[in-house]
Amino acid sequence: MYKKTVLDNGIKVITEEMPFFKSATIGVWVNTGSKDEPLSKNGISHFIEHMMFKGTATRSATEIAELMDSVGGQLNAFTEKEQTCYYARVIDRHVPMAIELLADMLLNSCYDPEEIERERGVVLDEVRLYEDSPDELIFDIFNKLLWDGHPLGRSILGTKKVIERISRDDLIAHVEKHYVAENLIIAAAGNIKHKEFRKLVERSFHRAGEWKGRKPGSRPVPEHEKKNYVKYKDCEQVYLITGGKGISQRDDHKYCLSVLDSILGGSMSSRIFQEIREKRGLVYNVCSFQNSFYHAGLFGLFAGTSYENLSKVISLMYQIVKEMKEKGVDSKELVRAKEQLKGTISLALESTSNRMMRLVKSEIFHGRLVPHEEVFEKIDAVTVDELFSLSQQLLNIDGYSTAILGPLEKGFQFSF
Repeated sequence: MYKKTVLDNGIKVITEEMPFFKSATIGVWVNTGSKDEPLSKNGISHFIEHMMFKGTATRSATEIAELMDSVGGQLNAFTEKEQTCYYARVIDRHVPMAIELLADMLLNSCYDPEEIERERGVVLDEVRLYEDSPDELIFDIFNKLLWDGHPLGRSILGTKKVIERISRDDLIAHVEKHYVAENLIIAAAGNIKHKEFRKLVERSFHRAGEWKGRKPGSRPVPEHEKKNYVKYKDCEQVYLITGGKGISQRDDHKYCLSVLDSILGGSMSSRIFQEIREKRGLVYNVCSFQNSFYHAGLFGLFAGTSYENLSKVISLMYQIVKEMKEKGVDSKELVRAKEQLKGTISLALESTSNRMMRLVKSEIFHGRLVPHEEVFEKIDAVTVDELFSLSQQLLNIDGYSTAILGPLEKGFQFSF
């Protein structure tokens, strides 16, 4: 049910037919994100995402919203470090309208000066909201700590100082440089036919061939050096992240890492969750996590706790990670983690939105759709020995970088 076509203008069209659904999710992906921004324009990709909803040559912002609401559909977008996605979820008979609307937004947005100023205020409020959310802010702090000087280490939202000075010409120039037809992937999952969908895309996105920019290049990711960041913030809890180098999305060891992550802290039955939250009640939220990109990745541990419990949490994290690195895992844990991962993937496959995103991510990182059966096979192939070997590479907690944010007392010190 998976089909792929590359149009004459360079756009990739990918579909997965799901005839048992009455809906479809359409995603227009631009293979560029915040990592392709210069420091002086950090946040411009996210600003552009907002402006795509603010009116075209033939539709006002209100008319865009009313059109989608009139059919009970959903229209949204998001910016990541490496991609930007504009998507619509509609009943199958409204797919032609959704494609035409998305094309109008991307090809004909007018960047009205008054709308830019209004939306600038909205984006600045989003930045302020993020800064008032320490459990989210700590991740940006950690990324910068780990990848200082590299675009992957910067915030997707940007800074207030930069957002305040981005001009209309800056927005248009960035679109012209990075919104390139051959850098565009249009995907759909649901009750659609590939041939019909391709024709709709050809008709609505034919002008995309006029985009004459170049594909963004890549910058080498800096080697990780241990760094620590501790800052006082007036909030209720202390937030902690510690971590280091992970692996990229293109590395087949990612399946082994997913199993390791599940066992260590990525599930409710994981060692960290059970020991620190369930047995001792020291936290509400504690976990391990991984973020993987095209050329790089990171692996870390997160916790939110009271200042009084912080030292205990740090000590327990250290002990659990060291024990896993030194002693490995047992077969019972391995089987449970594999089944947990396969179950999570299977449940996600019941969503047209998740299927659409899976189509695109698979294309970007592998140039093909990786069937879920193949994913299951690779998960099942993970062994205790492979997990132990990967642990030696990644669970070097003595060399992890650490960021701590919260109501810390003067003179607070810690060590991993």
